[in-house]
Amino acid sequence: MTQAQSLSYWPHRTYNWGRWDNDLGTLNHLDAAAVRRGMECVQTHEVMTLGSPLRRDELAPNGGFSHRMLHAKKYDFGPKEEPVFEAADEFTVAIHGMTNAHIDSYAHVGHRGLSFNGVRFDEIVSVEGKARRMSIDQMGGIVTRGWLIDAPRQRGLEFLTPGDPVTPDDLAHLEGLVAPGDALIVRTGRFAAPLVRPGDAEARDDHGNWSGLHVDCVDLIHAWDISTVATDGPGDNFPSTCADCSVPIHVLFEAYLGLPLVHHLDLEDLSQSLATREAKAVLFMVAPLVLPNGTGSPVNPIAIL
Repeated sequence: MTQAQSLSYWPHRTYNWGRWDNDLGTLNHLDAAAVRRGMECVQTHEVMTLGSPLRRDELAPNGGFSHRMLHAKKYDFGPKEEPVFEAADEFTVAIHGMTNAHIDSYAHVGHRGLSFNGVRFDEIVSVEGKARRMSIDQMGGIVTRGWLIDAPRQRGLEFLTPGDPVTPDDLAHLEGLVAPGDALIVRTGRFAAPLVRPGDAEARDDHGNWSGLHVDCVDLIHAWDISTVATDGPGDNFPSTCADCSVPIHVLFEAYLGLPLVHHLDLEDLSQSLATREAKAVLFMVAPLVLPNGTGSPVNPIAIL
């Protein structure tokens, strides 16, 4: 294993650069043992989908989403007398936003001109060439044990006040329970909380106020060798919890750890279902669409309880 190198600037080390001889990053931890742990934690066999309904982005100027019907009529290709009808439609979704559930590839984020493994960002992705390396179709699927971190419920709250971050204290109870390749599923209560938009009187960031992970969570998650982190929001806390970066969670996880983030899941039903379960672990599965040269994909992850 290649040791992290020191940097003269934040974040002061390279974390997982060069650790593996591929660009899969922490997905290298998804071995047969990780899948087996996920399967072994299933108790009731209840299947829950965690994707939020696709819709117009709450903050994007053009909505980032469209849906139109192509037709709804009699089927054209059978015999004329055959009583068959069919409909078809078309969806367009902007992958990275503040509303729709999606997973990022490592081509989504760079820092100081570099991406994961120290590869130049402009060698990985461009408007003209799209994502030539570390694209979403190269990542494959995720099947592992996922731990729900229900930060509001743990604090006796319905939701975190937007802008109040998830801290290492909210994660600490998993010390000694997690194993390499496990996933963290982090609930802030975003879908129960009020939306604080940019320009609102209480807004403290250009994104508005959003609860996410505090930057101090990163080293703990790195030490645990977590494979992926899924949240019900943007992952990053807005306002930022780091003086050196406005989006430290994206930068550290995707550009330095090589850890894919999953965003904007609806975790309200999962929270209720696991409220009385002592070990809040589920079989967690994420299947990105096979989008060649894509920087991310819409997803509808599945949890099996």
